[in-house]
Amino acid sequence: MQKKKNGFTIVELLAVIVVLAIIITIASSSVINVVNNSRKKMASEVRNNLKESALTYSMDHLHLEKCDPIFSEEMLNNNITNLNASSNATCIQRVTVEEVKKAGVFEDKRGFCNNSDVVIIYRYNSGEYSEYKAYVSDEVCNK
Repeated sequence: MQKKKNGFTIVELLAVIVVLAIIITIASSSVINVVNNSRKKMASEVRNNLKESALTYSMDHLHLEKCDPIFSEEMLNNNITNLNASSNATCIQRVTVEEVKKAGVFEDKRGFCNNSDVVIIYRYNSGEYSEYKAYVSDEVCNK
């Protein structure tokens, strides 16, 4: 008399588990990449909003000094740590996230920014015209 074969063997179950583990590993790494890219994009958008808000706040609340020296954004990016009260930086104003939040022009619902993060407002001269711009480093609002 032959026995009826009901169920699966251990080898079959292990094969299914291995295949599922591989699929889950591939899917989870893709999901993690999508989430990380999403966070980076959102942090970039928060920084852009912070720049605009800091400019608005600065124009309304700070007495921005006039300055004659011409410096480019490239120089600003390269020398961001060296900007202080030197002759090339007389038009620089530093504004913290906390100041901009208190003024009511910036809101950080997701908590990307530290209150002590700094936005730098500077005057950009381009021959015929000059305008105030804001600089926010990539480290700002990047939790």
